[in-house]
Amino acid sequence: MIRDNLHQQWLDDVDAYLDGRTTPQALQANGQQRAGEVLRYVAQRSAFYADHLRSQAGSPSALPALDGVPFTTKDDLRAVGRSVCSLPFDQIAVYYETTGTTGLPTPCPRAAIDVETSGAYVQKAVADLYQSTFGTTDALTAIMGPSELYAFGDTYGEVCRNLGIPYVRLWPESPRVGLVKAAQLINDLGVRSLICSPAVALALARLYVSQGIDPRATAVGQIMVLGELCTPQMLSNITRVWDAHCTHGLYGSQEAHAVATGCPNGNLHFSETNYLAEILPVPGMDGDIGELCLTMLVPGAKPLIRYRTGDLARLHSAEECGCGNRSRCLRVFGRVSDVMTLAGRQVLPALIESAVLTAAEWVSGYEVRICSASDGSDQVEVSMVAGIGERSLAEVQEQMAGHFGTSVQLQLAHSLDPRTETGAYISWKHARIRDQREPVL
Repeated sequence: MIRDNLHQQWLDDVDAYLDGRTTPQALQANGQQRAGEVLRYVAQRSAFYADHLRSQAGSPSALPALDGVPFTTKDDLRAVGRSVCSLPFDQIAVYYETTGTTGLPTPCPRAAIDVETSGAYVQKAVADLYQSTFGTTDALTAIMGPSELYAFGDTYGEVCRNLGIPYVRLWPESPRVGLVKAAQLINDLGVRSLICSPAVALALARLYVSQGIDPRATAVGQIMVLGELCTPQMLSNITRVWDAHCTHGLYGSQEAHAVATGCPNGNLHFSETNYLAEILPVPGMDGDIGELCLTMLVPGAKPLIRYRTGDLARLHSAEECGCGNRSRCLRVFGRVSDVMTLAGRQVLPALIESAVLTAAEWVSGYEVRICSASDGSDQVEVSMVAGIGERSLAEVQEQMAGHFGTSVQLQLAHSLDPRTETGAYISWKHARIRDQREPVL
């Protein structure tokens, strides 16, 4: 591949950071400088930003280079389509789209510089994870993405090729492959590592159990999850269900690429050279949790400026992890739009999931419905496929009620055939928690 000087300089800088040759002071100075550069880049090349940066009212920022720069929202991206792009499509490396689970699909082209600077973080994380779990890259891996228009398969396929990891691409939502065929191949081929969403990991486990196969008896020893909310409790739960090391693969999106990558300790580490991050205050949220806002610094096909991700997150120091990665840790708590009031207090989606998972020994599927009781109070209904050990249903129900501060109705199913189930695994970002209360007028 022929790279221009800017492309090569970016790759050298990313490598220097990942190799530990960049000081924190240099990283901070480079970030501010590159924010100014990318602002000029999009103003000159993107029809949307040429107008947006000039005509829209700016917002304050603690980061000097971004102070007074307007936000970019998901609604903006849906409305303007391809005009946000900074390169003509004849000059990109590959074209993707969003899955459209939260609105109209939007174009997500990537230039070679996007693919390589983002992929470098994923490759370093995968190399570290395989050495930690297996001590080798000789571990057949199933890459299980949602569709061919999603970057997921290409990203991990390229990383596996570069690292010499053998792999098979399985699309559980594809009519040609599907979940049953994927499960058969995983077992027949002796797949040792899965890369998939938490929903797919649990759906596979339920399918195996329905077939009389214990997931823990398969060759799978590692599961890297991505694509939806995944709490520390869910990582631990999947570890118990499969008897396999489970950690984050990456956190990101079609629009923003690989924002953070997983480590053996179950944390996500921010891709420091490629973004500036802001945590925007959200009304009612305490402490340092807020909406994650990203400015993409890489001058590629579609850099986004002060992009409001809609995700609740917290950034904290790398030292809190202890894995050796120097990048800050990113903890994601769910969508801002999914925060709800329950029994008079604000509750994060992550806290609801945590309450369900800590009440059982293992859970291979759950759904939470928030309803209104006959007296108008909040009531939580939980359906889950789970093991509760020696405890009674009433004891588990009481524990959940204590977490939620409401009455709880718990339905426990000891077996479930996922081939007839429609709720566990409909889309890449399936919402397990549903608020069915009538809106207050």
